Amino acid sequence: MCTVSFLPKGGNDFILTSNRDEKESREIAHHPKEFINQHIKVVYPQDPRAKGTWIAMAENGFTLCLLNGGFAAHKSKPPYRKSRGVVLLDFFQYNNVNQFVVNYDFKNIEPFTLIIVDYKSALHLYEIRWDGKQVHLSFKDSKVSHIWSSVTLYTPDIRAEREQWFNDWKKEQKTGFEAEKVKEFHLTGGKGDKENDLFMKRAGTFTVSVSQIKKEGKALEMNYTDCMKHSSSTHALTLL
Repeated sequence: MCTVSFLPKGGNDFILTSNRDEKESREIAHHPKEFINQHIKVVYPQDPRAKGTWIAMAENGFTLCLLNGGFAAHKSKPPYRKSRGVVLLDFFQYNNVNQFVVNYDFKNIEPFTLIIVDYKSALHLYEIRWDGKQVHLSFKDSKVSHIWSSVTLYTPDIRAEREQWFNDWKKEQKTGFEAEKVKEFHLTGGKGDKENDLFMKRAGTFTVSVSQIKKEGKALEMNYTDCMKHSSSTHALTLL
């Protein structure tokens, strides 16, 4: 949940890829499977502790991905009222992003950044940042690519450097963006600095999985790689 890239593919199609960086002590997440949430089919990997997730795709036209932290690194002050991964799933109680932002109770939830891709009719990209006191909604240009790095793990300078790696990589893609090449970038991007490369490793914290969601027409596909168990799986979903 700590590095996320978004790449438009024309029309309503896109590729969203997420590296989840977690503490070694955290329980290993379950591979993605299909759940019914608010009578909607939703596919996501599940965190065993809180039963939430950091990434999900749904048949109703929404894909969501969560990163820890809002605008800046914060000091964690548990206990919190609800896990951030459950907040992501709570989104499906609402019809659209504005309803969620206006009506959801964010109080006493640890700061986070939530990326929302809306492809019901046209492709829209939203960014919600909860800083612990106020919720901030911004509209991102869905016609261009974006990359996010968690503010809790990476300094502003490192985040800027990672964005430069992303821009350099995009220039090398002469024939358009392909899902496998995007995933390869998420596994190898960087300059050999294990603490800050996209596939990172620090004392007690490292990249535990890579999740990728690809949309082509009415077809959605989630490819999931568990880097701890060295296993992978793929799940398909059809839009309503």
